[in-house]
Amino acid sequence: LSIGKGNAMEFVYDGQQFGVKHIVDTERCSGCRRCIKVCDEDVWRWDENLHAAIPKYIGECVHCYKCEMACLNNCIDIIPTSMIKHDPLLG
Repeated sequence: LSIGKGNAMEFVYDGQQFGVKHIVDTERCSGCRRCIKVCDEDVWRWDENLHAAIPKYIGECVHCYKCEMACLNNCIDIIPTSMIKHDPLLG
């Protein structure tokens, strides 16, 4: 789900194990695609319509923050909203 707020877009994932929100300022995105290159989980994709990178597969995010740190223009904010809702070890 993406929600536009001015120049920033919120991408929200609320899964069984965790919840996370990615906020991307699409206007400040320079198109360097560093976030796409550093992501080991293949979360990010280039969006031709927005001319910006977006977290297409946000449910695969492992909260390593590599994309956020790699962004030259500080366009990305990753905010965990909940962690381990259901512990698989407890059944």
